[in-house]
Amino acid sequence: MENNVIQDYISGDTRVGLDKLLRLQLKVEGSIASKFGITSLAPLGFLVGFAVAYFIFST
Repeated sequence: MENNVIQDYISGDTRVGLDKLLRLQLKVEGSIASKFGITSLAPLGFLVGFAVAYFIFST
């Protein structure tokens, strides 16, 4: 069985950058990333953030 590094990072004690503050986001995005085998959710986060900002500021 192969070692899932993302799952190890989520369950570990070492945090990098904003992961120290954004724990819920880390757990949600990490679980999605480990299930689908992707390494980065940055494009998805950008699209969701852009859509939310568009709806907020379009009024």
